Amino acid sequence: MNFSNDLKPLEIVGHGVFSLAEDFMSTPVYVSIDEDNILKLSEEILKVGKKEFKPPEVKNPYKAVITELVGSSINYCYWYGKYNTKPGVSSSTYLWSLIDEAFSDYENDNNIKFKNCLSKLIMMLALGRFPLLEERVKHLTNLISFGEKFANEILTNYDKRSLNQLTRVLVGTFPGFASDMFLKRTFLFFIQLYRRFGWFKDELSDYPVPADYQIPKVLSHYKCINYNKQLKTMINSNTLIPKHSQMECEIRSATILSMRKLCELTKWNVADLDSWLFVNRDDYKGPFHLTITTDY
Repeated sequence: MNFSNDLKPLEIVGHGVFSLAEDFMSTPVYVSIDEDNILKLSEEILKVGKKEFKPPEVKNPYKAVITELVGSSINYCYWYGKYNTKPGVSSSTYLWSLIDEAFSDYENDNNIKFKNCLSKLIMMLALGRFPLLEERVKHLTNLISFGEKFANEILTNYDKRSLNQLTRVLVGTFPGFASDMFLKRTFLFFIQLYRRFGWFKDELSDYPVPADYQIPKVLSHYKCINYNKQLKTMINSNTLIPKHSQMECEIRSATILSMRKLCELTKWNVADLDSWLFVNRDDYKGPFHLTITTDY
């Protein structure tokens, strides 16, 4: 784990994701971006104002950071078979209730205690019938060696290091986060820290959105991104879209570039825009695209 300048030659992480999205959207086949409708949405967003996204109250800052790291590492894929079918009570809300229970008596860094809490959480995820259980176990296990050290380092250095540097350390330390080329769970982790602590407010203005299922669904509703007939039919019929396929990458790329434009137009950071769209997600009935992945 390296907070030094040895990582200096690496590109800015967020800009690398923007470049990847631009590559896919330079010659799109399945998804298009409508800048006129992005402008209209920006005007509506400014008219309505910011939506509050309230995370749990912070009583122990260290515990808040470590549990956000745990939650972000396995915050993906709650549906099964259809967009509106979830085994048991699998959901992000239920996941957080399990994390709170598993870490109820964890207050300070203690590796034996940390491993016990993770073991308890894994058992709860199994009994809760969460999809992709083996992958979730793997990603939680990745945190055992350096998770607590990273939480302490970020709590100490959040105001001394750039967001880009902190992001690179997270990606370089935990392969589970790095495996997604669009880094959704990585970006969501730092956005959650902003929501809890107010950290990184200005730097998040030039940060990619965590591209998942829900944000493109809302952007599609506002016609900021548009799907061609083939892709629209697949989404409406709950047809699986392969992970890493051009279809999936165009959906996520168009989402990232549309949200960047909304940041420019509204002068909001990406966390506040993500909150605005995410809070409204249930207002728009209908399916989101289905891809079996740990990326989101």
